[in-house]
Amino acid sequence: MATFVFMIIIADSGSTKCTWLLNDGEKTTSVRTRGINAIQHTPEQIRETLSAVPECGPVEAVYIYSAGCSPAFPAANEKLRRELEARFHAPEISVQSDLLGAARALFGREEGIACILGTGANSCHCRGGEVLHNVSALGYILGDEGSGAVLGRNLVNGIFKEHIPLREEFLATTGLTYEEIIRRVYNEPFANRFLASFAPFILAHIDIPEVRRMVLRSFGDFAERNLSRYPKGLPVSFVGGIAAHFETPLREALRMAGYEVHDIIESPAEGLLKYHYGK
Repeated sequence: MATFVFMIIIADSGSTKCTWLLNDGEKTTSVRTRGINAIQHTPEQIRETLSAVPECGPVEAVYIYSAGCSPAFPAANEKLRRELEARFHAPEISVQSDLLGAARALFGREEGIACILGTGANSCHCRGGEVLHNVSALGYILGDEGSGAVLGRNLVNGIFKEHIPLREEFLATTGLTYEEIIRRVYNEPFANRFLASFAPFILAHIDIPEVRRMVLRSFGDFAERNLSRYPKGLPVSFVGGIAAHFETPLREALRMAGYEVHDIIESPAEGLLKYHYGK
């Protein structure tokens, strides 16, 4: 593999995928790897993901904004920091939450409500490049309303409880059986990723009334359970694959809930490069 010399590395990681921006002061190279979740993933799994990043020469700084990182989970933050130090040997390594990354990418140092809708979901009131208040996301079992994992969960629930008339088409498209779905959710790791993998099927069938209602209800739940806890009148913007690919029903659901969505971007990586270096 060719060796590149980069001065700074900025990474934005969800649970499913991670975007790395490698900047040498003149050009920026983008690399996509599997995601890192500092809570869910073992050091070995993190190490395997980091090995997919191209070999670098001297690195001045690494800034990573990752799922599973927050002040509430210092052990997870430190686990990721150790693996980054071993991989890049940079004098400066900053490990922050993906939520702070979303806030800085969407609003810079301005004020607003920054939201993530990807495999998981989260939100915050931000100002000055910092998080002022965060309504707890709680993960896909207890929360994560509107996320890919919850959309997938609601789809499976609707299909097998006979509220969404797509059972045969769903099983044929995915190649799954009822028994395998139950096993993958309850007996194997990363059920959130598995459930979120049904998002393309949902999007392909968004014109089915029962599916559209389910999607609108999920996004409405996000507004009711999360956005309603923040100050009124602030701009609301989103990052994440679910937000980007479901932009039309997301805007519709939030408009019905009394919110106007400003920006929607799939990845915050470019915004983070601008935040840190004005590039």
